[in-house]
Amino acid sequence: MAERPERLKGGAARYEAFLSEQLQQLKTALVSHYVCEADEPAPSPANDAKTGVGWPPPKEDSEMLSKPTEELLSILDEDQPIKFLQDVFPAGHIADPVERWGEFYTALVERGPRPTRAVAQELTLLSSWAAKLKVRSSASRSRQFATTIAGPQTPSSRNSHFLGEQLKDSWGISKCMLEPHGNLRMAWNFLGLLAICWDLIFIPLQMFDMGATMQGILDVMAYVIFVYWILDVPASFITGYDSGGILEMRVKVVARNYAKGWLVPDLGVLSLDIVIFIVFGVSSSSEGDESLPSLRIARALRLMRFARLLRLHKMWHLVDDLLDRVKTDSFLLTIKIVRSLAVVLAINHYVSCAFLSLALLLVDDGATTWLILADLDQVPFTTQYLSALHWSLTQFMPATNNIAPNTAPERVFAIFVVLIGLAVFSSFISGVTNTVNQLRQMHVDHFKTETRVKSFLTQKSISVDVWCRVQRFVRLQVVLAKKSLKEADIPLLKDLPLSLRVKLHHEIYMPVLLTAGWLTEEMVELDEQLVLKLCDKVFSEKVATALHEIFLEGAECSEVVIAGGPLRYDSSKLHGKQDVPQETWLCELCLWAHWEYRGNLQADGVVHYMVINGEGFASTMAHAGGALYHRMRTIGLLYVATAEAHDEHPESEGPLTDLALPKQQAQELSIRARQFSDLQPARKRLGSIFGPSVASRSGPSPPQQRT
Repeated sequence: MAERPERLKGGAARYEAFLSEQLQQLKTALVSHYVCEADEPAPSPANDAKTGVGWPPPKEDSEMLSKPTEELLSILDEDQPIKFLQDVFPAGHIADPVERWGEFYTALVERGPRPTRAVAQELTLLSSWAAKLKVRSSASRSRQFATTIAGPQTPSSRNSHFLGEQLKDSWGISKCMLEPHGNLRMAWNFLGLLAICWDLIFIPLQMFDMGATMQGILDVMAYVIFVYWILDVPASFITGYDSGGILEMRVKVVARNYAKGWLVPDLGVLSLDIVIFIVFGVSSSSEGDESLPSLRIARALRLMRFARLLRLHKMWHLVDDLLDRVKTDSFLLTIKIVRSLAVVLAINHYVSCAFLSLALLLVDDGATTWLILADLDQVPFTTQYLSALHWSLTQFMPATNNIAPNTAPERVFAIFVVLIGLAVFSSFISGVTNTVNQLRQMHVDHFKTETRVKSFLTQKSISVDVWCRVQRFVRLQVVLAKKSLKEADIPLLKDLPLSLRVKLHHEIYMPVLLTAGWLTEEMVELDEQLVLKLCDKVFSEKVATALHEIFLEGAECSEVVIAGGPLRYDSSKLHGKQDVPQETWLCELCLWAHWEYRGNLQADGVVHYMVINGEGFASTMAHAGGALYHRMRTIGLLYVATAEAHDEHPESEGPLTDLALPKQQAQELSIRARQFSDLQPARKRLGSIFGPSVASRSGPSPPQQRT
């Protein structure tokens, strides 16, 4: 060791002498090359004296220049100078010393990087995956996420409930319970709405003689509607209800709620229908009595069916439930206007029936009513009804007609109708005005922007062609603003109850999560509560416009990108740009390891895409522990190992980019991870028999920090 400093000093001296000699040879070669190119005479002896260089070069210099690079480097016997020259001039790169020194000088001046071989980078695991494995029982998980699973729950399982929960019994009949907002119940309610509308229209018409054919149709429909309401009673016993934001599906609680509410009115109306059917059945089997008192009794019995209109209270709830399913604001406001118009028509229908029945009763008593004055006493019932309806509508809005009340009862009735019509018409106009204002308020920002753009274009005297193109762009921006709506743009959603928010995120993000090639339904079943928590905590939605750069090569990556539209990816490791299909995952490795973007991702248009926070995903999994955590950790280790193999051997394995592994390869990783998990029980059994040391040797343990 004592001789090493002396050797270094000697080597440095020889290296300095060799470098001086090489520089002198370089100068001689450059001058010779210049003379040959410019066809100029060689330098004079005077110049040679000044520069100390003779021309032509000495014989020994020519021999030195003709030697290969390796032989020149072998002149020096020390490692450090040889290593320096080998780094500057890679072996076999350039043999000519002029070219070698010229390249070295150019690189120094331009400060360009020297060509180096790409070195594979090691991927460092995130701390949540590199930590000690956690085993945590399902009982230690948060209660609010356990309540969101649609499994059976008992009242004694907890002392308090959360908004949006669904309470069920643990016994078999709970499977037959219907959700109040489910498709099946909505279809049944729609049939009930049609039945109520039929009764609303035709019950008052049963006071009149409409002919045998029409009366037969009414009788058949009466039986059909009676059967529907009979079946609705047991259906109501198995239909849950919303109790202060909690979906109550327990059989006893639902039955008790229906018994305290609509059970008695429903049974009363059904009993009345049964009495009417019996009376009419008995009267039809006996000899007919066409006397006037008998006809009036029959009409009175039919009028008893007005008790069915008690179900009108149900009608408003049914309509509200159906309107909740309307997703377009403009269509919803239009439906509200139509509903207000239908209410006005229903009121006029009953007013016209009452006005016509009053006239018929007075005619029977010998009075001169509006029917006689208008020569309508001998016309069919349809003409009489339409005339009465026309008169009723003219009382509710400014219009004219040729019918006027004649008797005192008719005039009293007309005065009452005018007063009611004033209130109803004013309310109708006010409702329509408010609805139209709501429609305008929805587009007020668009109207303001469009007006300002038109003013600007007018002031600048823009041509018609450019004017139209700008206008189309403004309208397109309005449409894009509606399409690019995200959850973060609605502050009210942040105030949702926890369990209801979890259900919302489950329906939005669970289909996206299942598009991962390494995730299977079997893995979700390992811990459904943890999967719900992932959907709630680590997912978010973003929007990119045309030519928007989502990420750039070389930047630090913190989130997975899941394509939701036309995206374009390019990387220095690939040839040309690639179109990214929908539901493609990019930068998956950031879920398990620290990652830097290997390319650029750009949007071709307005694109919704999902992102998963890598650190949040890892910490949520590690905090929960359990079988799913172990499985996901094994998948991550296999994924990182596969990625490093691609990075070390790009020629055979393919370059490592931000694009996800092929689906088949990702599924193979998942299968291998499951097979490794299946070995865990065997390892535990070995540990219980031979001790923990033998169990630990039965399989390799994954690295703690680096793979």
